[in-house]
Amino acid sequence: TDGDKTMESQWQTPFENSNPELKMPMLMAGLQNGQTIASLGSVAGAAMGGLPDEMVNGLVSAAQPIAEWAKSVEGKTNLNKVNTTQVFLSTASVRLNLSLFFIALWDAKLEVENKIMRLESWAVPAQLSQGTLLTDVLSEGAEGLFSGIIPPYVSLTTHGKTYWPFIIESVSAPIVTPIDEHGNRLSLAVNISMMSRAAWDAQDVRNLYGEKLNNAYL
Repeated sequence: TDGDKTMESQWQTPFENSNPELKMPMLMAGLQNGQTIASLGSVAGAAMGGLPDEMVNGLVSAAQPIAEWAKSVEGKTNLNKVNTTQVFLSTASVRLNLSLFFIALWDAKLEVENKIMRLESWAVPAQLSQGTLLTDVLSEGAEGLFSGIIPPYVSLTTHGKTYWPFIIESVSAPIVTPIDEHGNRLSLAVNISMMSRAAWDAQDVRNLYGEKLNNAYL
């Protein structure tokens, strides 16, 4: 009755840590808004109040280029194309979130309960050992290290598109609904979450749509 597909990739800007604004945020902010010049002027005026005029003039002349440079960067930023360039990191599995509706027309056991049982059995391991790792190794040898069997991969075909191979992450179904005389649920909505076994590339997307394009042009 409802469903959506999510495809997501992760990007990062590894050069952003080279930005001086992250290393010296207060200083860079003060330079941008001009506050640094005002603060330095106040501090310098108080510090040089008792110095001879010749020394004061010499210090002012020496600091003039720095002051002019600091004044020139007011309202500017060192943000650039390089330290904002995104670098591809990874891509996640394709996720499907679906709502399935089951209703009994003549047999609630076959049309509802058995369907839910099948979905739920696909969402859990096919088999888990009853013993411990040690007992499994003693009884089965090296094969005892992997005595369990993972959940199966499934496929979903809807609206002419087949998603395969996918894994069922979760199945959510109500347990309190209208029932028949045998306790079988008559109708219910089931929410399932699925993800692809591996991440997709562009060709996987084209395969889903039945295309064999050699480029990414729309």
